[in-house]
Amino acid sequence: MNVLTLCGMAVISITALAVIRELRPSVAPVCAAAAGTVILGYLLSSSAPVISFLKQLDGITAGGIAVMIKALGVAVCCQLTADICRDCGEGSSAARVELAGKIGILLLSLPLIADIVKIAGELTR
Repeated sequence: MNVLTLCGMAVISITALAVIRELRPSVAPVCAAAAGTVILGYLLSSSAPVISFLKQLDGITAGGIAVMIKALGVAVCCQLTADICRDCGEGSSAARVELAGKIGILLLSLPLIADIVKIAGELTR
């Protein structure tokens, strides 16, 4: 992943969005979402080596890495959605989306938490 490319894409997109907001404010949220999607796509394609490395580790760590990857996906998705909500002036909707993401991550983590509690219980015997 080239961070300079990512920064360049972000600067170009916010500059274009500033112009679009002045000319057509009703189209700006859609353009912001499109720019965010393009940047996210670049990040995902650039992170392929990291994901393949984590998949190799997943066989060793009994599913913990899979939960972390899913939790990261939920966090990124909810953060992008919340940012789009804030761009549209819906701060309360953004807060609800972020809360839903936190609850979703907690639900994903429940099997790991149960395993940790089980192991801790076995250690105290």
